[in-house]
Amino acid sequence: MKQKQRYFCGVDFGGTSAKIGIVDEQGKLYGTERLAISAGQSYEDIFGMVAHCIRRRSRQLGANLTAIGVGSPGFIDRTEGRVIQGSENLPAFKNRSLVKYLHEDFLLPVFADNDANCAAAGELQFGVGVGYDSFVMITLGAGVGGALVLEGRVFRGTRGLAGEIGHICLDAHGPFCTCGSRGCFEQYANAAAIERSYREKIEKRRGTPGTGARGTGAPGRRGSGRSVSGGKVSDSPANGGSISAESVFLRSRSGDPLAGEVVRETAWHIARVFGSLVNIFNPQACIIGGGISAAGEQLLQPVQEYIADFAWPLPLEGVKIHSAELHNDAGVLGAAAQCLDRLKS
Repeated sequence: MKQKQRYFCGVDFGGTSAKIGIVDEQGKLYGTERLAISAGQSYEDIFGMVAHCIRRRSRQLGANLTAIGVGSPGFIDRTEGRVIQGSENLPAFKNRSLVKYLHEDFLLPVFADNDANCAAAGELQFGVGVGYDSFVMITLGAGVGGALVLEGRVFRGTRGLAGEIGHICLDAHGPFCTCGSRGCFEQYANAAAIERSYREKIEKRRGTPGTGARGTGAPGRRGSGRSVSGGKVSDSPANGGSISAESVFLRSRSGDPLAGEVVRETAWHIARVFGSLVNIFNPQACIIGGGISAAGEQLLQPVQEYIADFAWPLPLEGVKIHSAELHNDAGVLGAAAQCLDRLKS
C-alpha cells in the first residue's frame, strides 16, 4: 500500500520578516509567503500572524500537516525551542519558546533550531549536500553563520551550540565583533565588510597619481567617477553613490580592479576558514550559502585556488567546494527538513 504523502511547514525568521511555506517529503515547496515583522511587536502578535498564515496556506493546498519547523537566528535550546541568546533584532523572542505557541495552536510536533543549522539540514536533505555524509557550511550575508554535518547529521555539540564558524578568530588584534571577541571571521566576510573594504580602497586611491582624482579606473588611466553595474552605468561610490556587497561583485565582473581585489580578499578569508575546518573535520565538501553565495563561480574559483595554502594536502584531497543550491528558499526548506530529521530521532 502506497504511503500517504506527508507535508511540513517551514517558518524562517529573519530580522524584519518571517517566510512561510509548505514542503513535502521530497522537498517540493508549494509557494511561500513573507510576513513583515518588527522589533516592536510582541511574541503573541508575531506568532498569531504566523499561525494564521500557516492555517491559510495549508487549507489552500488541502494538506494535513505532520509537523512544523522553525528556523531563527541565535542560540536555540532545541529541547524547549527557546532562544537563549542572539535575538537582538527580535527582542520579543529572548528567553521565549519558538515552539510553544504553534504547538498549542495546532497540536502538532513543532521543532526549532538555529537558521544556519536549518540551512545545512536543507542542503543535506534536498540540496547540494545530498550524497554527502559530511560537509562544512558557511552562510554569508548580513552576518556569517555556519554549520557542521558529520556522519549524515547536523552536529550540534553538547549543548546544541556548535557551528559558530562566523566567530572563528582570524586576527587576535582585529576589530571587535558584536559577539565581544576580536578579529572574528564575520568581520572580514559579511556584507558590511565587503562594502567597507571597497569604500576604503576607493578612499585610499583618491588623488593617487596615475589613477585619477577618484581612483576607480585601471592603473595608468583616469577614473571617470562612474562604474558599470549589471550592464548599466551607475554612480560610483566615489561620487557618493550607493554600494552593496552585490554591486561589488557586479563591478568586479565588469572589470573594476578594486572590486576584483575585494572579491579575491573575501575568497582568501573563506579559504583560510575552510582550510582549518578541513584539517579538523576531514569533510567531503565545503558549501557556501547565504545571499553572497549568489556570486557562484566568481567566488568559488578563488576559494578553490587559495584553500590549498591552508589545508594539508591529504585531508584536502577530493574535497569539493560548492555553492548552496536552495538559495532564497533555504530557510523555509531547511526549517521543514529538520522535521524529517527530528521525527526520526
